[in-house]
Amino acid sequence: MQSVHQTTSVRMRAIIFAAGSDGEIHPHLGIGRELMERGHHVTFITTFDYVDVARACGFEVLSFLGKDEKQDFLRSTERLGTIAKLKSYSGFLTGKAAELCNMVASRLDEQSILIAPPFFYVIARLLHARFGTPYVSTVLVPAHLYSIKEPPTFKSLQWFTWLPYSLRKLVFRVGERLVVDPFFRMVLKEPCRQLEIPRPRHVISEWWYSPQRVLALFYDWFCPAPADWPKQVATTGFQMFLPNEETQQLSNGLSKFLDAGPAPIVFNPGTETQNPRAFFEIALKIVEKLGVRGVFLTRLTEHLPELPETVWHESYPPFHLLLPRASVLVHHGGVGTIALAMRAGVPQLILPGWTDQVDNGQRAERLGCGLVQQNPLDSDALLEKLQYLLHSPEVKDACRLAQERIEPGAVVRGRTVDMVEEIFHSTAKIAVLA
Repeated sequence: MQSVHQTTSVRMRAIIFAAGSDGEIHPHLGIGRELMERGHHVTFITTFDYVDVARACGFEVLSFLGKDEKQDFLRSTERLGTIAKLKSYSGFLTGKAAELCNMVASRLDEQSILIAPPFFYVIARLLHARFGTPYVSTVLVPAHLYSIKEPPTFKSLQWFTWLPYSLRKLVFRVGERLVVDPFFRMVLKEPCRQLEIPRPRHVISEWWYSPQRVLALFYDWFCPAPADWPKQVATTGFQMFLPNEETQQLSNGLSKFLDAGPAPIVFNPGTETQNPRAFFEIALKIVEKLGVRGVFLTRLTEHLPELPETVWHESYPPFHLLLPRASVLVHHGGVGTIALAMRAGVPQLILPGWTDQVDNGQRAERLGCGLVQQNPLDSDALLEKLQYLLHSPEVKDACRLAQERIEPGAVVRGRTVDMVEEIFHSTAKIAVLA
C-alpha cells in the first residue's frame, strides 16, 4: 500500500535495529517500509533468522548474530558455574556491543537517524552521545517503560507492585545502583573506550531512552501514561504490519474446517508453556465439556493427543485471517497477538508465560476484552473463564469497542514515521542554527 503522506524533501538514512520474535521484528519492518516508500534509505540490523524477510522488504540488511552463534554460545556455557556463566555472558554482550557500535559508526553521516527498541537502546544512545546522530527509541509494550508510580507487572516480580510507593522507589534505586548499573558499566566498558566517551550512570532511570523522542507503539487507551514516564514519550498505536499480508491464505484443510461449523476456540499456548502435552489434553477435555469446536496451534505435534473431528491442528496459520472466524482466542499474551485479537473483535483468555505478558494481559482484562489465567493447567479455572468469555454480552461489547478504536496499520505507520521525520528535521535545524 502506498503512503498517503508526501515524500520528504530531505532523504534520510534510517538505521533500524530489531531482534527477537515476529512480534518484535514485524513492527520495525513496517516502519522501515513506510520510510522507504517516502524515499528514505533503510538499513535494517537484525539476526540471521530475519535477514531474508528484511531483504524482501527492499532494505539494506546487516546481521549481527550468525545462524548458529547464539546456540553455540549457550552450549558453551551449559556446564559453567554461576559466576563463570555471568562472566561469559557479560563478555559476549560486551563484544557484541562493541561490534555493533563499530558496524553502525562506519555508516553514519549527516543524513542518518537511529531507530532502536529496548535491546539496542544502549548502542543507539552511545552513538548519539558520540556523534550527535538523531535517535528515536521504540517501545512495543508498556512494561518496557520505566515507572515507579504505576509499575508494570512482571510475572516474577509481582511483589514489587504491591509495595507502597516510597518503598518501591527505594527498592528500585538500590537495585539500579547495586545491580543494574554495575552490569552495564561492565558491558559498556569496551564500547565506551572505543568511542572515547565516559560510561553512563543510572542507565535505566536517566540515560538509555532517547532524549529526543520515545515512540510507544501502542495506543494511549491501551496504556494511559503514568506521571513519571519520560516527557518525550509519544504513543502511536499498534503498527499492524505483516510481511506479505495480502498474499497469505489459510490452508485448505483449515478453511474447510472453519466453513463446516460454528466458530471454534483457538488455543495457542506459546512456546513457553511448560507442559504442552498436558495443556492440550486439558484443552481437549474443555472443548468436549463445552460442546464446542477447537483449533490447536503448535509446531510440536508430538505433544498433541489424538484429536476428534471437532478439533483441528495447525502449525502457524495467518492470524489476521483466522481470528475473525474464532469465538475465543487462548494465547500467551504477546502484545502483537493481543492487538490482532482486538482488531478481530475476538475475546481473549491470556496465559502469560514470562516478562511483559502478565502486564499485557492485565491491560486487555481491564479493557474488558479478556481474562488472565496464570496457571495454564488449572482445568476448572480455564473452563469457568472460557464459559464467561463465550457468553458474556459485556465482553462482546468491550471487544467491539476496542475493534472500532484500532486504526488501519497504514495510518498508524504514517503517524509514526511523521514523528521520525519531525525529529530528524528539528535536529538538522538546530545543527544549522548552531
